[in-house]
Amino acid sequence: MEEDIRAYVIWGLGSFARVSGNQMTLFVSIMLVLLPVSFLLVKTLNLLLLGDAYARNLGLNIKRARLQVITCSGVLVAIVTAYCGPIIFLGLAVPHLCRSLFRTSDHRILMPASLLMGGAMALVCNLIARMPGFEGALPVNSVTALVGAPVVISVLFNKRRNDLNE
Repeated sequence: MEEDIRAYVIWGLGSFARVSGNQMTLFVSIMLVLLPVSFLLVKTLNLLLLGDAYARNLGLNIKRARLQVITCSGVLVAIVTAYCGPIIFLGLAVPHLCRSLFRTSDHRILMPASLLMGGAMALVCNLIARMPGFEGALPVNSVTALVGAPVVISVLFNKRRNDLNE
């Protein structure tokens, strides 16, 4: 019972440490199926950027497209969360970093860039959380918050500044 509570607390703080080899095999197998599905939605996402009226005029079924995007992203997030716990800020910060780094809103570029940068950032945050000198491993969320919170705050301030200028 005590071990179960400890495992739940560690999961709740976000951790890559508890994912075993067998779990990793299943996780990678599921991702190998779902990630290509998400890449098939790139055109839909780019059409949605144009606004509902333009996207509808170009033949996009808006309700179905939104349902597909929300379902695919929801399932991907649910699977990662089930294995590693809620890893905060990566999903919010990385796409905005990629958008500003590549100066584009084209999802053909942003999706693979976000995938690679998110993985790299998760790896770096995990390495920092496990640096020597700590009694145990820090929760990954404490490190991702240090990196991601400033990005999210700057995005919010830039949006507010842009809204005031319009």
